[in-house]
Amino acid sequence: MMRSKNIRSILFIMFETMVFLKPISTNAQFLKKLKMNLEVKAEEAANNTTDDILNGQNDKTTTYPVAISPSNDGGATTASYKPSKDTNVIDMDQEVLRFSAPSKDFRDIVIQSHKGIPRYGQLHFKRNTHKLITNKAYKALLEMRFLKETFNDMDRSKLTKNQNSTGGLSKKNSEFAQNHVRILAGETLSDDKLKDYFCDTELASTCNFYNPSGERINVSYWGGIGNNEFAQNRSYTGFVKNYFNTLKDWSQTLYADGSEVAYYVVKGLVAEKYDFKEKGYWIGNLFSIGGDYILDHSNFLPYTENEKAIKHQRKKIFLPIDAQKAENYRLIPRSPVFVVFKVRVNPKPYNSTSVIWEYELESPILEFYKDVDLTDIMGEVDINTANLKQ
Repeated sequence: MMRSKNIRSILFIMFETMVFLKPISTNAQFLKKLKMNLEVKAEEAANNTTDDILNGQNDKTTTYPVAISPSNDGGATTASYKPSKDTNVIDMDQEVLRFSAPSKDFRDIVIQSHKGIPRYGQLHFKRNTHKLITNKAYKALLEMRFLKETFNDMDRSKLTKNQNSTGGLSKKNSEFAQNHVRILAGETLSDDKLKDYFCDTELASTCNFYNPSGERINVSYWGGIGNNEFAQNRSYTGFVKNYFNTLKDWSQTLYADGSEVAYYVVKGLVAEKYDFKEKGYWIGNLFSIGGDYILDHSNFLPYTENEKAIKHQRKKIFLPIDAQKAENYRLIPRSPVFVVFKVRVNPKPYNSTSVIWEYELESPILEFYKDVDLTDIMGEVDINTANLKQ
């Protein structure tokens, strides 16, 4: 054993001697090449690590979501929303849900959440975190899940084009489904796979899939913008063969029982000055100011008289709050207030190309927040016993 070690040491010394006995220029070239190789390896390792973090490619063992919320010290903590081994944390100071991709060929879907369940309606973005939120991918996957008949009509052997006015229903469905799959592929594929299906290698400029703010841009053509219809068709059919069933299976993991409990956030407005007699504020304009991500006020299913009054008659709702606390808020008429409804969403096809997102209250308790981040709660109101007025 000792002799073997000595031989290796002698050989190593001989190698070093040969290297440094080379001409100076040759030795310099050798060292320069060695340095460049080491730098390339280091850069590749760093890039791979960054891609894994941003694309969520650490431990693809499940497609269930994980709830991620900010901790008190400014970091992020995770809370299991459904059983999952994926504990990868996104560096952002807001609550999100991560839906793990089915393989490394896709990136995770990340949406905003509140108290561990999906957040719809009025969203918010802080510190440029919008580029890590993939709302469009989430909604497109849900639409695939609930438009089954339309996707059954999709031609997998060739692209169906320009059938909106001339083709029958099945061809129109096929064209819609193919466009939907293109959008979904552009939103969910990993960067490497995007190049495989949407990059014309002869036109390098078409291989940039991000805008200056870091968000994915829409991909317009299979195979790249400069390719002809034959190349586009090969790209489309290749993707469908390799990944369509994967996407369809992934979509089935969302709304597993056909419905989902979520929080619907809407922006209301302070309707009047502080009411010293009743000790509180009258809040109006519920369901009428924006905040229509996934849910819209028109799809709300009211059952109680108070629910119907808020939806149809647009009555104001009273928020009790003591004078001292109200003075600290310094609210005036038309100051924004963010109201959170806990709802159950029951999607169903509206027609062959759109989904209607009907929802009803899961809880009668409405939460009122001063900020869109939903960190400063002003109070709660039970809608069944709430004080309403015109």
